Amino acid sequence: MTPFAEALRSRTLLLDAAMGTALIDRGLRGRAPEWNLTRPTDVLAVHRSHVEAGAQLVLTNTFVGASAEEAAAALQLARESGAEFVAGSLWAGLPDLTRQIAQLAAADAIWLESATSAARALDAVRIAREATSLPIVVTCAMERAPLEELTRLGADAAGYNCSPWPTDAAGAGVLKPDAAGLAPEDWARRIIGLASSARFLGGCCGTSAAHLGALQRLRATPR
Repeated sequence: MTPFAEALRSRTLLLDAAMGTALIDRGLRGRAPEWNLTRPTDVLAVHRSHVEAGAQLVLTNTFVGASAEEAAAALQLARESGAEFVAGSLWAGLPDLTRQIAQLAAADAIWLESATSAARALDAVRIAREATSLPIVVTCAMERAPLEELTRLGADAAGYNCSPWPTDAAGAGVLKPDAAGLAPEDWARRIIGLASSARFLGGCCGTSAAHLGALQRLRATPR
């Protein structure tokens, strides 16, 4: 069993915060994965800010799909961040998932994000399970997701990311919501209130190292 597969079974891990919106704040125009080659110091700086705030797992800057060269650079930058684990990030609706997954074979896991329908989430897991032996995590951008069916199909963890926040997070293994206009401390309290079963906690669009720091502090506070 790989270290990440073991962590899946036994630990709660702090994930990273947003990459795309952080790069937009740094002036990004066009496709974010291009910056893995043209602005690697900016990508690495975002990764490192998340790790310094406590993130144990970071996602590669490949969400919208990457060329082979961009994917290789994304993996290298994520590893250089010092994170304990690196997962290959891909939008669950990409039309060429099999090829994209193959390019991220050196990651610790494949992370399928932002499925906007049950059908899309289920199709992505089916494709990924045929394409790789790596652990697969899938997250849905909808209020209710077919979590049990996704794990039966082969997802090692399933949950929610971005928006809308789930109406009921029971059974979710992952919570990585957007900032929702909340101050970091309020955002962190809202996550903790939902996270009864989640083993992965982090932030999506609009979140930053400040949000992760607030979440880390709240998790460490006796209740």
